[in-house]
Amino acid sequence: MTRDGILDGPRVPAEDDIALRTLIARYAHAADAGELDRFVALFTEDGSWTRENSPPASQGGSGLPQETKRGPEALRQMIQSSIIDSFNRRFRHQMTDIVITAGADDETAHGISRALITDWREGAGRVAMMGHYTWGFRRVAGDWRIASASVRVLPD
Repeated sequence: MTRDGILDGPRVPAEDDIALRTLIARYAHAADAGELDRFVALFTEDGSWTRENSPPASQGGSGLPQETKRGPEALRQMIQSSIIDSFNRRFRHQMTDIVITAGADDETAHGISRALITDWREGAGRVAMMGHYTWGFRRVAGDWRIASASVRVLPD
């Protein structure tokens, strides 16, 4: 679904909207803390995470490669290599401007959000990146999970 389609799409019931916003918040907290099992549990079994582009750190990017990780072990490895090994758990994601819309049925939904990412590795924090997330959600056994998360950072 396109970003415009998400912005203009049908809304989910309020209870689902709250649950999905909470899921995005849990994503940010678990990723930033490097809580591998908690992070992986937020995704469906076949869930994916994509870094769409890779501007260098000097231009506001992470400098990490474009990639897609799919499944629990790949997601766990991605948090280990980026948040823990590369950034020493000193990045913070502030997720903002969240829009959630209904999917094709009651078991799916879509979302977009922005992320302001700060870097605290060298003392006082600084804005490191600004990202745009596109989300796919699926209900599994009554609970919402992330089916896909994709981020594009500025500059494009």
